[in-house]
Formats: sequence, C-alpha cells, structure tokens
Amino acid sequence: MKESDLGLYIRRKSGHHMSFRYKISVFLPALLVLLVSFALNFSQIFILSMAEGIEKILIYLGSGSVRVAGHYDGKGEGEVFYVKESGALAFSADDSAPLYLKGVDFDSYFTDERRSLLRLEMEEYDDVLNPVIISRRIAEVLCVSPSSRFTILVYDEDMDRTRPLLVTVAGIYDSGYMEFDSMLSYIPSALLNGSEHSEIILSNSESVDDSVASLSSSGYPATSYKRLYSGIYENVGLSVNVLYGVFVILVILASFFSSNISFYYIDRDKKDIALLFLSGLSLSRIRRVYASMTIRIVFVATASGILLAILFSFLTPSILSSLSSHGFAALDAYLTSFEIIMPFARIIAVNAFLLLCSYLTLLIALGCHKREDLVKLFSAE
Repeated sequence: MKESDLGLYIRRKSGHHMSFRYKISVFLPALLVLLVSFALNFSQIFILSMAEGIEKILIYLGSGSVRVAGHYDGKGEGEVFYVKESGALAFSADDSAPLYLKGVDFDSYFTDERRSLLRLEMEEYDDVLNPVIISRRIAEVLCVSPSSRFTILVYDEDMDRTRPLLVTVAGIYDSGYMEFDSMLSYIPSALLNGSEHSEIILSNSESVDDSVASLSSSGYPATSYKRLYSGIYENVGLSVNVLYGVFVILVILASFFSSNISFYYIDRDKKDIALLFLSGLSLSRIRRVYASMTIRIVFVATASGILLAILFSFLTPSILSSLSSHGFAALDAYLTSFEIIMPFARIIAVNAFLLLCSYLTLLIALGCHKREDLVKLFSAE
C-alpha cells in the first residue's frame, strides 16, 4: 500500500470528510481524556492564580514584603510605608464588632495597586471627622454605609487604657479574603498612639530573604511576610505541591485511556484491518497506523480540555464572589477575588507529559499483542 493511500486511510478513519455522526463516534472514546485534561488545566490555573492572589494580599494588606520594627528611613529597599497598629472594638446603633486598626497616611498608603486589591470605594475625607476605612463585611455587621458614624474603643498606649473615638466611614473595601476582611480597618495614623513600624514593598518578591538579611545586618529588626504569615504561606505551598502530586496520578490514569481508545478503533475497523493484512501491510506498520490515529485524537481532546479550562477559569472569580455574597461559609478560608494568571509554561509542560505518557502507554499496549491475537480479533464477528 502506498504512503498516500495509507495517509488517506488514517484521515478517513479519523473523521476527515466524514459525517458529523461519524466524527462524534471517533471523538467519543476520548471524552475521558478531555475531562482529565480539563481537570488538570483548570485546577492548575485556579490554584496558582489563587496562590498568587493570596501572596499579594499578604504583602499589600498584611505586612509588606518586609516588616521593619520602628521607623526605617533607608533607601534602595523599595517603597516604604509607616504604619501604627492597635486593637479596637466598634459600636454602632445596631451591633458591635472587633477591629484590627492600621494607622496609615491615606494619601501615600493607598497606591493604585493597593486600591485595586482592596477594591476600595473611597469618599472624600479631607473635611470628614476621624475618617475610617472598613471592609464590606464589617459594614454589614455594623449596618453602616459611607458617611455613617459609629464609635470605637481604641487602646491608648500612652494612657494605658481604652478611649472612645467617634469615626466616620470614609471608604469601604472588599478584598475577598475573610482572613483580613473580618477585622482589618484603616484610620489616619495621627489618631493612634503607640509604636510605629515600617512596611517595605519590594519590586522583586524573590529578593525578600536577601532584603531581610541585609536589613538585619544593618541593625534593623526585619521580618518577611513569609515568616509573619507562615501558617498561610506554608498551606498555600502545600496546596500547590499536592496539586502536582495529583497531576501525576491523573496523567498516568489518562495515559491508560489511550490504549482503550486504540482498541476501540481496532475493534471498529477489524474488517478494514483484515484487508490491510491481505494487502501485505505488516503488523508493526498497522500498530503505528493506529498509534498515530489514537494520539491525534488524544491531542485534540487535550487541546479541547485546555481551551475549556481557560474559558471556565475566567468565570471562576465572579462565581466565587457571587457565592460568597450569598453567605457560603465554606468559602471563608479562601480568596474569592483574584486575578487569573495563565502559567503557559507549566500548562505546556503538564500536557506534554500527558501526551508523552499516553503515547508510551499506547505503544506498550499495542506491542503486547502478537499477530495471532490481532488476527483472531479481526476475524471475529
């Protein structure tokens, strides 16, 4: 048989220029591969995007990339913000709530990046009495809105007692992360008494440990966000590592589906394959034909899974935000608002590994069958 005729045979059996019903029957056995590919790629995009989002939250809403005790006025480390902290208890006409107050300079602290992460809705605060920025969750608990006033009891270090303070809601944020939204609030630093620390935002997160070492050697007590939020940071890292462990299992599972696909095609085409034997085509050549046909379908299924995963991943943040707004408590431990990132290099690597395992499994499965076994299959009714 000529190479051109063999190529035409492969294209025809793969559904080229065939009816839509035939094409569906060709692709249907690869549906499980599509589902596995979708699960692999969606979970990868989702978890890595959430991990990136949580890391940004820890830096911009938590402690900065590096936290320095006291007033740091050094140069060259990154953006420096001076912050005071205090615990407080808020009282409104309807309810009460504990607060974790951060005293900051509103004009410099709320950069475009921080406003974006907070999804901050800010009112004019120049002529506002004791402006405060609270989360949407806290606002719902206290039943307050922008321009509303309520009282807080804040601890005064100088007086060693709490003092009442009437504040006005100047802004409401919604980071989507319960860990901070449940208590974190912002107030002008002049309204808080107590010690000050410095939060440094580094442009390159990979240099965090080097920066901590450099600052410590210069006499500045410094701690990275990785250490301050070690529990959260380690859980995120563990989730990513577990994810890739599950990937290996799913890839191995999907690779066995490929051999099932090829034997489905062989069983479907047994009469045509018998004719290939009669035309003098060798068993090894027939194996390569059906291996080629199968891996093409697996590739299409894998590519379809990638596209579906990408499309669905962009819908996920809005779905999570909607579920969170309806009070799904199960989402409280997760970030429900984050930017989707596309780890293309990892996607390519994972799916290349899937195709490689599928091809190797396919060759092994086909190679385990002797000519007599296949002839019996082809001649069976």
